[in-house]
Amino acid sequence: MPQRPTVAEVESILRAPVRQNWEQFTKTLKTLPADVDPDLASQAALSLIHGQPASHWLFGRTCQQLPAPVIRALLGRLEADSRPHAYFLREAVPQEASDEELRTTWKAALQGLLDLETTYAWGSKQRKAKFQALANTPSLLQAIQTAVVACEQVSVDMLAVLTVDASDSSVDALIPHVERAVQSQGWELDRLEDLRKHARSTPVMDDMFARMEALLQGRRARSPALDLARHLGFGELDAIWFRTYLLAGDTHATNPLAHQCNINVDSRTPRWFSVWQTSRMDGLDRNAWSDTHFDNEKLHKDIRGLGACELMQLPDWVARTAKRLGAAWNISDSALFTNLRGKKRARLAEWLRSGT
Repeated sequence: MPQRPTVAEVESILRAPVRQNWEQFTKTLKTLPADVDPDLASQAALSLIHGQPASHWLFGRTCQQLPAPVIRALLGRLEADSRPHAYFLREAVPQEASDEELRTTWKAALQGLLDLETTYAWGSKQRKAKFQALANTPSLLQAIQTAVVACEQVSVDMLAVLTVDASDSSVDALIPHVERAVQSQGWELDRLEDLRKHARSTPVMDDMFARMEALLQGRRARSPALDLARHLGFGELDAIWFRTYLLAGDTHATNPLAHQCNINVDSRTPRWFSVWQTSRMDGLDRNAWSDTHFDNEKLHKDIRGLGACELMQLPDWVARTAKRLGAAWNISDSALFTNLRGKKRARLAEWLRSGT
């Protein structure tokens, strides 16, 4: 039977500035001795969510069995932290509790963090069950409410738990997030509208989602992307979306370059038009770098000087880019994904190839 490491050996592992053996590091955190240095151990534990890469899931899985002094030291380190997980843990775990109660509530809080990090599909029964369990646990529900009230940016999972609960306190915590989304009518409004899948039906909740849906429908009906549908002769559509990718090789380079261009158009979203063009050296650079990126708002990056374009000028931009890159784009029908069908889809594909 392997001998347990000494306190000195444990602290040496925790103190290592570069942890090349993550398995050893996380295993050590799972089985810390009671007399380990609390300050050192708490700092090591928090490195899982404050370091790079950061992982709330790994923190929740690894740190459930921390000794009480380490938990207290860790909560102390979070006192000045204004991120959602810090508010959640401080509210869910009472530092003044006995050691036994502290460790019990700590384990429950970390399990709550794990439930908020679940990878089950958004509308799945498993995810619904986890949200319901959190809403049914008063201490964790209150901790989530506290985090949502204190922070402008919180996970959609935290917000979902509040819609499941739908109590006055949860609605009060939700309202500022909804009002900010209503004012901006950007991506946040789409994100909050997805909460309907989990929300308990109450008059207040139903009115809130009806308001968001009306705003979304209005925004989508005004989307400039719908002008393309009219330009192509499709009349008045409720929505138009497509995405496609173009591939090309550089015909003039000694070392062959691979070029790729991703185009997205979606009248349902606030960023209704975006283009990414990337290039990489085949076999020499596995990580493609973005040469040009623009959307309906602005030109974000343009290393090669390809410039941006309006949606209606997209075919000409594609043709002009091919000449600048010394390449020929392969515009394949199989790489076109869209809500259009039949003749409309064929007309869209023809338009994409129509550049001069």
